[in-house]
Amino acid sequence: MTDLLFEIGTEEIPAGYITPALNQIKTLFGERFKYFRLTFQSIYCTGTPRRLVVFIKGLPEEQESVTEEIQGPSVAIAFDKAGNLTKAGLGFAKSQGIESNTLQTKKTAKGEYCIAIKQITGEKTLHLLPGILEEIIQKTSFPKSMKWKTNNLFFARPIRSLLALFGNKVVPLEINGIKAGNVFSGHPFLSGKKIEIQVADWEQYKQLLKQEKVIVDIPERRNILKEKITKLMKQHGATFDDESLLDEVANLVEYPNAVTCSFDDKFLDIPDIVIETAMKEHQRYFPVKKADGKLINKFIVALNRDEPNENYPIQGNERVLKARLYDARFFWKEDRKIPLEKRVEDLKQLVFLEKLGNYYERTGRIVALTDYLSKQLIRFNHPDFSIADIDAAKRAALLCKTDLLTQMVGEFPSLQGIMGREYAAWDGEEPAVALAIEEHYLPRFAADKIPSSIIGAIVGLADKFDTISGCFALGLHPTGSQDPYSLRRHAYGIIRIIEEHGFTLMLEEVLGQSLSILMSQTQSSLFTSDKLIPEIKNFFRERLFHTNIEKGCSHDLVNAVLNAGAGFDDMYDFLQRLKDVSMLSKEKYWPDLVSVVERTFNISKKVKGEGMVSTNLLNEKEELQLWEIYTANEAKIRTMIQDKKYVEASFTYNEVFAEPVHAFFEKVFVNVEDMEIRNNRLLLLREINQLYSEKIADLSQIIMTEKN
Repeated sequence: MTDLLFEIGTEEIPAGYITPALNQIKTLFGERFKYFRLTFQSIYCTGTPRRLVVFIKGLPEEQESVTEEIQGPSVAIAFDKAGNLTKAGLGFAKSQGIESNTLQTKKTAKGEYCIAIKQITGEKTLHLLPGILEEIIQKTSFPKSMKWKTNNLFFARPIRSLLALFGNKVVPLEINGIKAGNVFSGHPFLSGKKIEIQVADWEQYKQLLKQEKVIVDIPERRNILKEKITKLMKQHGATFDDESLLDEVANLVEYPNAVTCSFDDKFLDIPDIVIETAMKEHQRYFPVKKADGKLINKFIVALNRDEPNENYPIQGNERVLKARLYDARFFWKEDRKIPLEKRVEDLKQLVFLEKLGNYYERTGRIVALTDYLSKQLIRFNHPDFSIADIDAAKRAALLCKTDLLTQMVGEFPSLQGIMGREYAAWDGEEPAVALAIEEHYLPRFAADKIPSSIIGAIVGLADKFDTISGCFALGLHPTGSQDPYSLRRHAYGIIRIIEEHGFTLMLEEVLGQSLSILMSQTQSSLFTSDKLIPEIKNFFRERLFHTNIEKGCSHDLVNAVLNAGAGFDDMYDFLQRLKDVSMLSKEKYWPDLVSVVERTFNISKKVKGEGMVSTNLLNEKEELQLWEIYTANEAKIRTMIQDKKYVEASFTYNEVFAEPVHAFFEKVFVNVEDMEIRNNRLLLLREINQLYSEKIADLSQIIMTEKN
């Protein structure tokens, strides 16, 4: 077994490209090796801004030899009546490169066929590697790629060198006029040397690079940087707390170091979030905070050089941040001169989407939908919301987009909503209104928090429902992996807000209201399509399915609750039922409950018409008993369901119906010749089934296993 060391030396690759590219490369190697019948012990990928590196341990010297069986024409076609090969048989042998007398026959399900048995000798791995390595380079994709010279090779940045060693042999690879060799480069500024290695030895490769001021291993580089930053923060009584920024910065450097820089404390009169954003998003600096979370006038910069060269970069980074903070301080001062309320009219200058108007019109829709949603919460008696809160919600909706017109958000787009809160507080708006302006954007990504305030949640729902309704009306819904308007994220946010705030809202009614507001504003028939609401509801159905599968629910449980008569129009109720049914699936009586619902469902599908059970047609003891049990318990179970006591209702349903239903099936023949009696029995079973399936879950969807 032999090791492979492969390095793609490049100009500086953006930090965010490196890890995704390495993940692709690892997958591609696995796929190609499987295709070429090459086993291996392990594969490790790492890199720096100037190199992507793969080390593969334990490759064979040559492919595994295999015996291949190829089916040819049928015996009737390949041989004549005398048993001699026909032209078809001879042609098949020739096409497979074997002697005609070595052809064999084999009986299959479709008859007897000619078979060519070929021994395929494994090729030398060294001869296969050039094609494999070239294909991997060509198939590795990036968010943005460059093309240079005159061929069709695209890569994140121009490739400057290739190191490709299989054991002690150089892989004969050439791309863009660059031949692979056994030479690679050290740090471009601290070393500048070319390094030679004679064998594919991972530890030796790492050590040689380290001597030339390159830490090639990402986890090692990250740990070194974290230790240095943590040590510097401790000197100011601060702690390190930004792992995601560290992940990015670790891929900006090859030889990690860190230094503390300062800025004039007069800039601390700017909101902390602005200073942090200027540091982190624009410059990848680490802010330093006191134990109480307040910023001090220090920041830490990761360097790509060693300690003796600190002074110059300290001064340079301080100058860069100073310029940004001057701008931010100017924006903070100027923006506050115009209250948010006076910016509402200017939203007419800001286009939202073609055919959906500008942000002034969009704000009008959000206000109207906020008013509607607020009244729905009153209608359904939400305990944390009252009529007195409606005006605050509408006020937050009116102002929620105005900070898009500020200079600060123009410079720092990620601060939209956040600056709205700051400016609203400065204008003297109610704290609840200011907070809602910030929170209505939440969640901004999958793992983000949701609005903590009920007003922020309502305005957030209005904003998201307006976006989804408008985009679907224009045909801008997600397709495959494409979701340019983040509608899946909006839907996920709606689901989370409804679940965590306990909002009872009827999805179809909300969508109807949202589309009605759009239609009245635009006078467009786009928003009145009868197909539009079912289409958006189906989109939410898919989101409910996928989000709950991702949370660990089984497919059949989610489908069972989705397919209940109650459906998912009340998404909060759907989520509560799913939670309770998931809990029930772990109970001992679960198989009995599933059996009752499933058996009654399967047979009651044959019922004809929508009639009612006739007691005059019940003549068997078991069916009379079953009807009496149903009439005695129906109201009690329905009350439990109405009170959303789904676990209690399920337990009671199983307790009262399990034995009599099974006794019914054992003693009573349903499919009698008398159609009236037959249908009456089917109606009885349908009533029992629908008592559960209509309101809680369609358990006929459940796939029972030994574990269940």
